[in-house]
Amino acid sequence: MGVWALFLGFAVVNGLFRETVLEPHLGPDTAHFLATTTLAGFVFFSTLLFVGLRSETPTQTELVGVGILWAALTALLELGLGLLRGVAAADLFRDYDVSRGRLFGLVILAELLSPPIAGWLRRLGR
Repeated sequence: MGVWALFLGFAVVNGLFRETVLEPHLGPDTAHFLATTTLAGFVFFSTLLFVGLRSETPTQTELVGVGILWAALTALLELGLGLLRGVAAADLFRDYDVSRGRLFGLVILAELLSPPIAGWLRRLGR
């Protein structure tokens, strides 16, 4: 949970940076692309550190569970916050529409797959 909280903190700072710095200079689409790929990369590399610095390598089953937990928490948080703000469900899912250049699903995918990939890479390095 601590690592996911780190993702959440980074996501908030990343979003503020996107809105205040990137969007005014690059436009909303480019800013969204850069911020989303930055967040997904942060998730992946943080997960590599998290798994790599542990004294024991978690099992692949544990790491799959962690990935599912992280992805579910993020999806529920996004949905919950959106609904609290009065955003229609259809509008919330628009951020996952790759055909419209929306890439937030990449962050969810990074959260889901990074733990088992990091475990696999750690086992390869032995």
